[in-house]
Amino acid sequence: MTRTRIMTSAAVVAAALIASCPAEAQVIGPVSLFVGLGPGAIHARNYSPLGLNAMVAGETVLDQQVRVRLDAAIHRFGYSPDPKEACPTTRYCAPPITGALMIVAITGTFVFRDTTGANPWYVFGGLGTYSAPYKRDANSRIGLTGGIGLAGGGSHRFFAEARVHAPYDANGYGLFIPVTLGWKL
Repeated sequence: MTRTRIMTSAAVVAAALIASCPAEAQVIGPVSLFVGLGPGAIHARNYSPLGLNAMVAGETVLDQQVRVRLDAAIHRFGYSPDPKEACPTTRYCAPPITGALMIVAITGTFVFRDTTGANPWYVFGGLGTYSAPYKRDANSRIGLTGGIGLAGGGSHRFFAEARVHAPYDANGYGLFIPVTLGWKL
């Protein structure tokens, strides 16, 4: 898939999500701030399968059960050398990967949660931009994200989320799944 086709598809998905909200529902309400951290998993050559993530987010109300969230997260996976030789000596290849992977993800999602407090479960999904600084190609990539969360405690201040990030990337890290435990400020 070409980069143009993926970006066009992402723009169509975003436009469809925005168009699905009623016009009178597009009034922004108060903003809630969230912070969290937790483990993450990835299946990629040259990186350890488990890592850590830290996240900060702001969320506001669009409708009674629809919210919009903007979050930024840093995901880090350790270096785990691949025992296979990546490139034969008879041809030129990109320099080998020799360090940990750090992914910066900035995502915008629609969050569907029960605002009455009766149901603590919620789901979310949207678009993101992903970058792996300090790697061969640190350019940002666009991708999809989605997951499920559980709010708990007094006034639902604690949360636990599991999500899937699916960036289009040329760095070879592909899908990764963070689990985040956090606090609503």
